[in-house]
Amino acid sequence: MAPRVLIIGGSGAVGKPLVDEFLKQRSHFERIAVLADPAKISRFADAEKKGVEIVVGSFLDASSYKGFDVVVSLAGNAAMKLQPGMIEAAIAGGARHFYPSEFGGDISVGDFWQNRYFRDKVVTRDHLAAKAKEHPDFRYTLVLTGPFTEYAVSSFNGIDFEKHTVEPYGKPGAQLSVTAMADVMRYIVGSILIPFDGSKNVREFRVPGEARITWETLVEYLGEVQGVEYKLTYLDPREAAAKQEEARKSGNEDEEVFWAGKSVMLNGSGLIPGPLDNAKFSFTPETAKETIQRLFGKK
Repeated sequence: MAPRVLIIGGSGAVGKPLVDEFLKQRSHFERIAVLADPAKISRFADAEKKGVEIVVGSFLDASSYKGFDVVVSLAGNAAMKLQPGMIEAAIAGGARHFYPSEFGGDISVGDFWQNRYFRDKVVTRDHLAAKAKEHPDFRYTLVLTGPFTEYAVSSFNGIDFEKHTVEPYGKPGAQLSVTAMADVMRYIVGSILIPFDGSKNVREFRVPGEARITWETLVEYLGEVQGVEYKLTYLDPREAAAKQEEARKSGNEDEEVFWAGKSVMLNGSGLIPGPLDNAKFSFTPETAKETIQRLFGKK
């Protein structure tokens, strides 16, 4: 039977590209649907015209998941902590394959498991492992890509596109993996079509587009494409950590997560260690330089 897939978070900056990729491979799926809040149905009007189903309801309601095999969560930082509830509802509704909102660094490496930025991902992974033990027919897939290239080369990491300066929190020579957003979507959709090893409840796909690159090289590519020279100055990650702690003490969770993310991007958290699984897919991902050219090159 062809997979029946329900997408949570299909209207955001990541959700739309994923829906578009599912539509490109529509013939391989029995059902493709997005879960929508009643107030947000209009956001999916175009997708619905192209054959995407709209399921109106709550991601914490088991009835929303009835009739679906696979659930793909695109929960952002604000909703990440709600994923255990989604998992419970999905299992109660009959879904038996869950994709948590990973799509980034490998949080099992080094000290990242204890970092605040990844806390809700850790809780989700632990919950998935517990549910897999409780329900032998339940399984889950982790897709590890490193940061989106589009996200890495952004103002979040201290890039000032007008002043041509870059001030990230980190140290010279730090390596990371990056993947273009469209390629992440291709890996997600393609992985659903790869048969699951029946002897296991969990699997990982380690599929960065650019497996290992330094921040200096990314900045060099950006300057080359734009025809300007960027001044790169590293800031002490301890400063970001201090701001994170201030936010925690004041009860500002959004700011706490924000500064936690700023303090870890260039300390190795974005690097995906091998062995890699790109060869299991039939396409060649965009390189970091190609993505930067597409985003910032002259039209």
